[in-house]
Order: sequence, then C-alpha cells, then structure tokens
Amino acid sequence: MSPEHGSSGSEYEEMTALVQELDALKQRGSNLLVVGSRMPAAHEAACRQFLGESTTQARRRLFVLTDPCASVSKRLSAEAPGSDRRSVLRYDAASRSAAVAPSQPSISASERRVKGDLGSLGVAISEAIAEFEATSSGLSPAELRLCFDSLTPLVSEYDSEPVFRFLHLLTHRVRSVDGMAHYHLTTERSNRTVGLLEPLFDAVIELCLRGDTLYQRWYLRDSGLTTGWLQL
Repeated sequence: MSPEHGSSGSEYEEMTALVQELDALKQRGSNLLVVGSRMPAAHEAACRQFLGESTTQARRRLFVLTDPCASVSKRLSAEAPGSDRRSVLRYDAASRSAAVAPSQPSISASERRVKGDLGSLGVAISEAIAEFEATSSGLSPAELRLCFDSLTPLVSEYDSEPVFRFLHLLTHRVRSVDGMAHYHLTTERSNRTVGLLEPLFDAVIELCLRGDTLYQRWYLRDSGLTTGWLQL
C-alpha cells in the first residue's frame, strides 16, 4: 500500500503508525472487515494484499466462498504456492431453506462443499484450520491467511443474532492460532450491518474507486487510528 501522491509529513506519520499497528496484528492474530459496494476489482485487490506473499514466509490459505461464481485464482498472486497449502470451502446460504436444492456448479477436487446451517460451516472452517495445524506441526504467527468472501449472503439469509454469534466464534478461532483473516462485505461503511458487526473485528477497511485508482481507509478499533485514503 502507498500514500496518495503528494502526501504530507503528517500522512507519512500516519502510514508509519498504520504499519506498526499491522505488525502487531500479525503477531497476535487479527480479523479485518473489508467493506465497499459493487467494486469486485477493489475487493480482489484487497484480498491479494491481505493473503500476503509466500516467497519468504510460509502461508496456509483458507478460502470460504459463499458466491458460487467466486474464483480463487483472482485472489491469488502469481507466486502463490500450490493447492497443498490451500483449502477451499464453498457454502450456499440460500440452499438451506430451499425445498428442493437447485443444481449447483461442479467444484474442483481440491474444494469442499459445505451444507447445512452456520454451525456446520463453523465446524468445517475449524476442521480446515486444524488440518493446517497438523500438517505444519503448529502454525506460526500470520501463517494462516483466511479469506471469507463474502458475508453478504449470510446477512441476507440469516437474522443478525446467529450471524454475530457465528462470527464471534470464528474470529476467536482465528486468533487462537495467531492467524490473519479478512471478511468481505459488499456494502457501504455507513450501513447498519457494518456498525453491528464492527466490534468483532480489529479493523474495518473501507474501499473506494476514484477513476481507475483504488483506495483504502483504515479504522482500527483498539488504537482508535483512522487513516486518510491510501492507494491500494
């Protein structure tokens, strides 16, 4: 990430403070809520940033996809490792209430489809993390990178209480292994749902598209730091 062109000394100090905050989050585990409506390219770019590079550090990447058309490849950088360090869970929130489940697109052998309620999804995610723990003989801080894309179908299909409870348990599971997770929610920062879920997360990242340039603004909970618009 880089500050906008012509940044002042105060903006440089702001960036320095943000980098320090992120370093601390990497060590103790973190959960980030990424918001912004109707900007798939921005969400994909943010996703690549939060998944991290793997040329110098090992990464175990877990994707939880609720959109049947979502593509993992668009969220990975070119240097990302093979599927042995990657796990993909697909979940269709809407299908739980259908009398007859609609036909679903086929998935690759490396992916797993999860059926049932949010409890079933939570168990599947926890088991996937446990498998990473077992194969790596324990996860290092920030080794686990989880992408949840997206929360939007969940908040559309379920009441707010079960979604909050599900995320409360999931965010604690991620922190238990010092992992880093980010969760996409395709709505505006001012949306009521963001305010409801925000206490569960270490930071909210708001995305913005200006012309052809993508920007991000950070709201960090514990420190109270709010950045200006930074180029993504």
